Amino acid sequence: MGDHAFTASLLRASSKGFAGLVATQMFETEPSTVQTAGFDAWQAHANRQVLALASAVEDEAPELFSAAVAWSRDAFVGRRVSPDGLALSLKCLEGVLEESLPRHAWAILPEYFLRAREALEDGGTHASPEVERVGALFDLSQRYLDTLVAGDEQRAVDLIREALDTDQLSVHALIDAVLVPAQRELGRRWHVGELSVSDEHLATQATRKVLALALAKAPRVRQRQRTVIVAALAGDTHDIALAFVAAHFELDGWRTLFLGADTPTDDLVSFVVRHQADLVALGATLDEQRAKIADTVRALREARPALRIVVGGAAYASRQDLWLRSGADAYAVDAAAAVKKGLELVGA
Repeated sequence: MGDHAFTASLLRASSKGFAGLVATQMFETEPSTVQTAGFDAWQAHANRQVLALASAVEDEAPELFSAAVAWSRDAFVGRRVSPDGLALSLKCLEGVLEESLPRHAWAILPEYFLRAREALEDGGTHASPEVERVGALFDLSQRYLDTLVAGDEQRAVDLIREALDTDQLSVHALIDAVLVPAQRELGRRWHVGELSVSDEHLATQATRKVLALALAKAPRVRQRQRTVIVAALAGDTHDIALAFVAAHFELDGWRTLFLGADTPTDDLVSFVVRHQADLVALGATLDEQRAKIADTVRALREARPALRIVVGGAAYASRQDLWLRSGADAYAVDAAAAVKKGLELVGA
Protein backbone atom coordinates (compact mmCIF):
# COMPACT_ATOMS: atom_id res chain seq x y z
CA MET A 1 0.00 0.00 0.00
CA GLY A 2 1.45 3.36 -1.06
CA ASP A 3 1.60 6.46 1.12
CA HIS A 4 -1.47 8.02 -0.49
CA ALA A 5 -3.61 4.90 -0.04
CA PHE A 6 -2.33 4.47 3.52
CA THR A 7 -3.11 8.08 4.44
CA ALA A 8 -6.56 7.86 2.89
CA SER A 9 -7.32 4.70 4.85
CA LEU A 10 -6.21 6.35 8.11
CA LEU A 11 -8.42 9.37 7.43
CA ARG A 12 -11.47 7.22 6.71
CA ALA A 13 -10.93 4.92 9.68
CA SER A 14 -10.65 7.82 12.13
CA SER A 15 -12.86 10.45 10.47
CA LYS A 16 -15.32 10.72 13.35
CA GLY A 17 -12.57 10.98 15.91
CA PHE A 18 -10.76 13.66 13.95
CA ALA A 19 -14.05 15.50 13.48
CA GLY A 20 -14.67 15.53 17.21
CA LEU A 21 -11.23 16.99 17.84
CA VAL A 22 -11.79 19.65 15.18
CA ALA A 23 -15.13 20.73 16.62
CA THR A 24 -13.61 20.81 20.12
CA GLN A 25 -10.73 23.00 18.95
CA MET A 26 -13.16 25.29 17.16
CA PHE A 27 -15.21 25.66 20.33
CA GLU A 28 -12.13 26.41 22.39
CA THR A 29 -10.81 28.93 19.84
CA GLU A 30 -14.00 30.77 18.83
CA PRO A 31 -16.97 29.54 20.87
CA SER A 32 -19.34 32.11 19.37
CA THR A 33 -18.76 30.71 15.87
CA VAL A 34 -19.51 27.16 16.95
CA GLN A 35 -22.53 28.05 19.07
CA THR A 36 -24.33 29.70 16.16
CA ALA A 37 -24.81 26.43 14.27
CA GLY A 38 -24.14 24.07 17.17
CA PHE A 39 -21.31 21.72 18.10
CA ASP A 40 -22.95 18.68 16.43
CA ALA A 41 -23.38 20.52 13.13
CA TRP A 42 -19.72 21.52 13.00
CA GLN A 43 -18.64 18.03 13.99
CA ALA A 44 -20.71 16.61 11.13
CA HIS A 45 -19.21 19.16 8.75
CA ALA A 46 -15.68 18.27 9.87
CA ASN A 47 -16.42 14.58 9.32
CA ARG A 48 -17.48 15.33 5.75
CA GLN A 49 -14.31 17.36 5.28
CA VAL A 50 -12.14 14.46 6.43
CA LEU A 51 -13.92 12.04 4.09
CA ALA A 52 -13.61 14.45 1.17
CA LEU A 53 -9.91 14.83 1.94
CA ALA A 54 -9.49 11.04 2.06
CA SER A 55 -11.06 10.68 -1.38
CA ALA A 56 -8.86 13.40 -2.84
CA VAL A 57 -5.73 11.87 -1.30
CA GLU A 58 -6.61 8.43 -2.62
CA ASP A 59 -6.88 9.90 -6.12
CA GLU A 60 -3.75 12.04 -5.58
CA ALA A 61 -5.80 15.08 -6.59
CA PRO A 62 -5.56 18.16 -4.31
CA GLU A 63 -7.95 19.99 -6.64
CA LEU A 64 -10.76 17.65 -5.59
CA PHE A 65 -10.43 18.68 -1.96
CA SER A 66 -10.27 22.37 -2.86
CA ALA A 67 -13.39 21.90 -4.97
CA ALA A 68 -15.20 20.38 -1.97
CA VAL A 69 -14.17 23.35 0.17
CA ALA A 70 -15.33 25.77 -2.54
CA TRP A 71 -18.66 23.93 -2.72
CA SER A 72 -19.18 24.47 1.01
CA ARG A 73 -18.15 28.11 0.73
CA ASP A 74 -20.68 28.77 -2.02
CA ALA A 75 -23.44 27.16 0.04
CA PHE A 76 -22.60 29.35 3.04
CA VAL A 77 -22.39 32.54 0.98
CA GLY A 78 -25.62 31.73 -0.84
CA ARG A 79 -27.40 31.48 2.51
CA ARG A 80 -25.80 34.72 3.70
CA VAL A 81 -23.75 32.87 6.32
CA SER A 82 -20.21 34.04 6.92
CA PRO A 83 -17.60 31.58 5.64
CA ASP A 84 -15.38 32.43 8.63
CA GLY A 85 -16.43 29.21 10.31
CA LEU A 86 -15.25 27.23 7.29
CA ALA A 87 -11.82 28.87 7.50
CA LEU A 88 -11.63 28.05 11.21
CA SER A 89 -12.74 24.46 10.60
CA LEU A 90 -10.11 24.01 7.89
CA LYS A 91 -7.39 25.49 10.11
CA CYS A 92 -8.32 23.24 13.03
CA LEU A 93 -8.47 20.18 10.79
CA GLU A 94 -4.98 20.92 9.49
CA GLY A 95 -3.67 21.23 13.04
CA VAL A 96 -5.39 18.07 14.26
CA LEU A 97 -4.04 15.98 11.38
CA GLU A 98 -0.51 17.36 11.66
CA GLU A 99 -0.48 16.41 15.32
CA SER A 100 -2.26 13.06 14.98
CA LEU A 101 -0.98 11.39 11.81
CA PRO A 102 2.34 9.59 11.37
CA ARG A 103 4.94 11.87 9.83
CA HIS A 104 5.02 10.16 6.42
CA ALA A 105 1.22 10.29 6.22
CA TRP A 106 1.06 13.98 7.15
CA ALA A 107 3.81 14.86 4.64
CA ILE A 108 1.35 14.35 1.78
CA LEU A 109 -1.25 16.80 3.07
CA PRO A 110 0.19 20.36 3.18
CA GLU A 111 -0.42 20.85 -0.55
CA TYR A 112 -4.05 19.80 -0.11
CA PHE A 113 -4.59 22.39 2.61
CA LEU A 114 -2.77 25.08 0.66
CA ARG A 115 -5.07 24.55 -2.33
CA ALA A 116 -8.10 24.45 -0.04
CA ARG A 117 -7.22 27.77 1.59
CA GLU A 118 -6.83 29.33 -1.83
CA ALA A 119 -10.26 28.05 -2.83
CA LEU A 120 -11.79 29.40 0.35
CA GLU A 121 -10.34 32.83 -0.29
CA ASP A 122 -11.64 32.88 -3.86
CA GLY A 123 -14.66 35.02 -4.62
CA GLY A 124 -16.92 32.13 -5.61
CA THR A 125 -17.68 29.92 -8.57
CA HIS A 126 -20.60 32.00 -9.82
CA ALA A 127 -22.37 28.92 -11.09
CA SER A 128 -24.66 29.67 -14.00
CA PRO A 129 -28.24 28.39 -14.32
CA GLU A 130 -28.49 24.81 -15.55
CA VAL A 131 -31.51 25.31 -17.81
CA GLU A 132 -30.08 26.64 -21.05
CA ARG A 133 -31.58 27.17 -24.46
CA VAL A 134 -32.25 23.79 -26.02
CA GLY A 135 -34.01 24.79 -29.21
CA ALA A 136 -37.74 24.30 -29.38
CA LEU A 137 -37.84 22.69 -25.93
CA PHE A 138 -36.44 25.68 -24.05
CA ASP A 139 -39.86 27.22 -23.41
CA LEU A 140 -41.25 23.96 -22.04
CA SER A 141 -38.16 23.45 -19.88
CA GLN A 142 -38.44 26.92 -18.41
CA ARG A 143 -42.20 26.75 -17.81
CA TYR A 144 -41.85 23.34 -16.16
CA LEU A 145 -39.11 24.63 -13.88
CA ASP A 146 -40.99 27.82 -13.00
CA THR A 147 -44.11 25.82 -12.16
CA LEU A 148 -42.15 23.47 -9.91
CA VAL A 149 -40.50 26.37 -8.09
CA ALA A 150 -43.94 27.92 -7.56
CA GLY A 151 -45.04 24.69 -5.87
CA ASP A 152 -47.79 23.90 -8.40
CA GLU A 153 -47.11 20.19 -8.81
CA GLN A 154 -50.32 19.42 -10.66
CA ARG A 155 -49.75 22.14 -13.24
CA ALA A 156 -46.20 20.89 -13.80
CA VAL A 157 -47.47 17.38 -14.46
CA ASP A 158 -50.20 18.73 -16.75
CA LEU A 159 -47.65 20.69 -18.81
CA ILE A 160 -45.77 17.50 -19.60
CA ARG A 161 -48.91 15.46 -20.17
CA GLU A 162 -50.14 18.00 -22.70
CA ALA A 163 -46.79 17.97 -24.53
CA LEU A 164 -46.78 14.18 -24.68
CA ASP A 165 -50.40 13.96 -25.79
CA THR A 166 -49.84 16.42 -28.63
CA ASP A 167 -46.60 14.75 -29.73
CA GLN A 168 -44.54 17.85 -29.04
CA LEU A 169 -41.69 15.71 -27.72
CA SER A 170 -40.50 12.14 -27.39
CA VAL A 171 -39.89 10.50 -24.04
CA HIS A 172 -36.14 10.60 -24.69
CA ALA A 173 -36.30 14.33 -25.38
CA LEU A 174 -38.44 14.86 -22.29
CA ILE A 175 -35.81 13.23 -20.09
CA ASP A 176 -32.70 14.71 -21.66
CA ALA A 177 -33.89 18.22 -22.60
CA VAL A 178 -36.51 18.98 -19.95
CA LEU A 179 -36.23 16.88 -16.79
CA VAL A 180 -32.43 16.54 -16.49
CA PRO A 181 -31.63 20.26 -16.86
CA ALA A 182 -34.57 21.18 -14.61
CA GLN A 183 -33.33 18.89 -11.83
CA ARG A 184 -29.80 20.24 -12.13
CA GLU A 185 -31.06 23.77 -11.87
CA LEU A 186 -33.19 22.87 -8.85
CA GLY A 187 -30.09 21.39 -7.22
CA ARG A 188 -28.09 24.52 -8.00
CA ARG A 189 -30.76 26.78 -6.51
CA TRP A 190 -30.92 24.66 -3.36
CA HIS A 191 -27.13 24.77 -3.07
CA VAL A 192 -26.98 28.57 -3.16
CA GLY A 193 -29.91 28.93 -0.76
CA GLU A 194 -32.60 30.01 -3.22
CA LEU A 195 -34.74 26.95 -2.46
CA SER A 196 -35.37 25.01 0.73
CA VAL A 197 -34.97 21.26 1.11
CA SER A 198 -38.78 20.99 1.07
CA ASP A 199 -38.96 22.94 -2.18
CA GLU A 200 -36.41 20.66 -3.80
CA HIS A 201 -38.11 17.50 -2.52
CA LEU A 202 -41.52 18.59 -3.81
CA ALA A 203 -40.08 19.31 -7.24
CA THR A 204 -38.20 16.01 -7.38
CA GLN A 205 -41.31 14.03 -6.47
CA ALA A 206 -43.20 15.83 -9.24
CA THR A 207 -40.46 14.83 -11.66
CA ARG A 208 -40.82 11.19 -10.57
CA LYS A 209 -44.53 11.37 -11.39
CA VAL A 210 -43.80 12.94 -14.77
CA LEU A 211 -41.22 10.25 -15.56
CA ALA A 212 -43.66 7.46 -14.65
CA LEU A 213 -46.35 9.08 -16.80
CA ALA A 214 -43.98 9.35 -19.75
CA LEU A 215 -42.83 5.74 -19.49
CA ALA A 216 -46.43 4.55 -19.37
CA LYS A 217 -47.11 6.43 -22.61
CA ALA A 218 -43.94 5.28 -24.38
CA PRO A 219 -44.39 2.93 -27.35
CA ARG A 220 -43.45 -0.69 -26.78
CA VAL A 221 -40.08 -1.77 -28.13
CA ARG A 222 -38.47 -5.13 -28.88
CA GLN A 223 -37.16 -6.66 -25.66
CA ARG A 224 -33.44 -7.36 -25.62
CA GLN A 225 -33.52 -10.29 -23.19
CA ARG A 226 -30.87 -8.55 -21.11
CA THR A 227 -31.14 -7.54 -17.46
CA VAL A 228 -29.71 -4.35 -15.98
CA ILE A 229 -29.79 -3.38 -12.33
CA VAL A 230 -29.51 0.33 -11.48
CA ALA A 231 -28.66 1.48 -7.96
CA ALA A 232 -26.97 3.92 -5.61
CA LEU A 233 -25.16 2.42 -2.63
CA ALA A 234 -25.78 2.72 1.10
CA GLY A 235 -25.26 6.27 2.28
CA ASP A 236 -26.15 7.81 -1.07
CA THR A 237 -29.66 9.25 -0.85
CA HIS A 238 -29.67 10.78 -4.34
CA ASP A 239 -31.26 8.68 -7.05
CA ILE A 240 -33.26 10.90 -9.41
CA ALA A 241 -30.41 10.87 -11.95
CA LEU A 242 -30.37 7.08 -11.71
CA ALA A 243 -34.11 7.06 -12.33
CA PHE A 244 -33.34 8.75 -15.65
CA VAL A 245 -30.71 6.10 -16.35
CA ALA A 246 -33.17 3.30 -15.59
CA ALA A 247 -35.76 4.97 -17.84
CA HIS A 248 -33.34 5.03 -20.77
CA PHE A 249 -32.58 1.33 -20.34
CA GLU A 250 -36.30 0.54 -20.16
CA LEU A 251 -36.96 2.54 -23.31
CA ASP A 252 -34.23 0.53 -25.03
CA GLY A 253 -35.91 -2.78 -24.24
CA TRP A 254 -33.84 -3.97 -21.30
CA ARG A 255 -35.36 -5.78 -18.35
CA THR A 256 -34.66 -2.94 -15.94
CA LEU A 257 -34.57 -3.38 -12.17
CA PHE A 258 -34.23 0.00 -10.48
CA LEU A 259 -33.29 -0.30 -6.80
CA GLY A 260 -32.94 3.43 -6.14
CA ALA A 261 -30.96 5.02 -3.33
CA ASP A 262 -29.20 3.68 -0.25
CA THR A 263 -28.76 0.07 -1.39
CA PRO A 264 -26.53 -2.06 0.92
CA THR A 265 -23.71 -3.80 -0.92
CA ASP A 266 -24.50 -7.28 0.42
CA ASP A 267 -28.14 -6.96 -0.65
CA LEU A 268 -27.12 -5.69 -4.08
CA VAL A 269 -24.73 -8.60 -4.63
CA SER A 270 -27.31 -11.23 -3.69
CA PHE A 271 -29.94 -9.47 -5.82
CA VAL A 272 -27.61 -9.43 -8.84
CA VAL A 273 -26.90 -13.14 -8.47
CA ARG A 274 -30.56 -14.04 -7.92
CA HIS A 275 -31.70 -12.18 -11.02
CA GLN A 276 -28.71 -13.22 -13.15
CA ALA A 277 -28.02 -9.64 -14.19
CA ASP A 278 -25.96 -8.92 -17.28
CA LEU A 279 -25.13 -5.34 -16.31
CA VAL A 280 -25.09 -3.17 -13.20
CA ALA A 281 -25.19 0.63 -13.40
CA LEU A 282 -23.96 2.32 -10.23
CA GLY A 283 -24.16 6.03 -9.46
CA ALA A 284 -22.20 8.06 -6.92
CA THR A 285 -22.95 11.64 -5.94
CA LEU A 286 -20.26 12.55 -3.40
CA ASP A 287 -16.50 12.05 -3.66
CA GLU A 288 -16.35 9.89 -0.57
CA GLN A 289 -18.69 7.35 -2.20
CA ARG A 290 -16.07 6.36 -4.77
CA ALA A 291 -14.33 4.07 -2.28
CA LYS A 292 -17.58 2.25 -1.53
CA ILE A 293 -18.23 1.86 -5.26
CA ALA A 294 -14.81 0.24 -5.68
CA ASP A 295 -15.44 -2.19 -2.81
CA THR A 296 -18.84 -3.06 -4.26
CA VAL A 297 -17.43 -3.65 -7.74
CA ARG A 298 -14.95 -6.14 -6.28
CA ALA A 299 -17.73 -7.94 -4.42
CA LEU A 300 -19.91 -8.08 -7.53
CA ARG A 301 -17.11 -9.50 -9.66
CA GLU A 302 -16.34 -12.19 -7.11
CA ALA A 303 -19.99 -13.25 -6.98
CA ARG A 304 -20.70 -13.03 -10.71
CA PRO A 305 -17.52 -12.94 -12.85
CA ALA A 306 -19.36 -12.46 -16.15
CA LEU A 307 -21.14 -9.35 -14.91
CA ARG A 308 -20.41 -6.03 -16.62
CA ILE A 309 -20.45 -2.80 -14.60
CA VAL A 310 -20.79 0.84 -15.60
CA VAL A 311 -20.44 3.77 -13.20
CA GLY A 312 -21.37 7.43 -13.35
CA GLY A 313 -22.51 10.43 -11.35
CA ALA A 314 -21.15 13.66 -9.97
CA ALA A 315 -18.44 11.88 -7.96
CA TYR A 316 -16.67 10.99 -11.21
CA ALA A 317 -17.43 14.11 -13.25
CA SER A 318 -14.55 16.37 -12.23
CA ARG A 319 -11.76 14.30 -13.82
CA GLN A 320 -11.91 11.85 -16.71
CA ASP A 321 -9.82 9.12 -15.09
CA LEU A 322 -11.47 8.97 -11.66
CA TRP A 323 -13.74 6.08 -12.62
CA LEU A 324 -10.76 3.82 -13.42
CA ARG A 325 -10.05 3.24 -9.72
CA SER A 326 -13.56 1.82 -9.34
CA GLY A 327 -12.66 -1.31 -11.27
CA ALA A 328 -15.77 -0.91 -13.43
CA ASP A 329 -15.82 -1.69 -17.13
CA ALA A 330 -16.92 1.77 -18.27
CA TYR A 331 -17.95 5.27 -17.26
CA ALA A 332 -21.09 6.97 -18.57
CA VAL A 333 -21.46 10.74 -18.56
CA ASP A 334 -25.25 10.59 -18.79
CA ALA A 335 -28.21 8.24 -19.18
CA ALA A 336 -27.98 7.86 -22.94
CA ALA A 337 -24.27 7.10 -22.67
CA ALA A 338 -24.99 4.45 -20.00
CA VAL A 339 -27.21 2.55 -22.45
CA LYS A 340 -24.64 2.85 -25.24
CA LYS A 341 -21.86 1.59 -22.97
CA GLY A 342 -24.10 -1.20 -21.72
CA LEU A 343 -24.83 -2.40 -25.24
CA GLU A 344 -21.13 -2.39 -26.05
CA LEU A 345 -20.28 -4.33 -22.89
CA VAL A 346 -22.86 -7.10 -23.15
CA GLY A 347 -23.02 -7.33 -26.92
CA ALA A 348 -26.79 -6.90 -27.06
